[in-house]
Amino acid sequence: MPAMQNSQTPTLVDPRSASAPPEDIHQEVDELFEQWQEEESHVDLSDLRWSDALVFAIFWILFGIVFLQFFTRYVLNNSLGWTEEIARYFLILITFVGSVTAMRKGSHIAVEALLIYLPRGARHWTLVAVDGLVALFCGAMAWYAYRLGALAPGYMVSIDIPKSYIYWAVSAALAGVTVHASLRFLRRLRGREADAPHGLALD
Repeated sequence: MPAMQNSQTPTLVDPRSASAPPEDIHQEVDELFEQWQEEESHVDLSDLRWSDALVFAIFWILFGIVFLQFFTRYVLNNSLGWTEEIARYFLILITFVGSVTAMRKGSHIAVEALLIYLPRGARHWTLVAVDGLVALFCGAMAWYAYRLGALAPGYMVSIDIPKSYIYWAVSAALAGVTVHASLRFLRRLRGREADAPHGLALD
């Protein structure tokens, strides 16, 4: 009887080990997904900074432009021609400027399911390499966006503003992303950043 009880007692298996059964791996991934859902259901505004005010300003300006477009088109039946183009540019701005905040908070979506198979040391150095590559890539994109802005010809169709301003705004946002990615890389390299998933774990 004692032998039977021991054989029926569930054992905790580390999902990062290569010999872990598939059901335990799936259970670990399900737990990570449930944890992510819990975190996403609670909006934490305690770590907002003054630099995040720019994202909110762009969002509300975009909201006002889209509402104005809807109102003039479907209520007044006389749509303002400039609203569609400017709304498109503000959508571009909120995407790249918002990515600065997302990089600072570590909330970008990432495919991290394979990390649970790695031992602690390998997981740490994999994340170090990823952070370094992200910083290099965003830095290169910031430089290319600046160069494209210098070469962009002409003005916007509906408003007499050079198109190069949009490229330079995107370049500035990518530079901000590069700064935060570099800081995260240095913190992780020095062991001051937890080797825990920050984004969404997908399987």
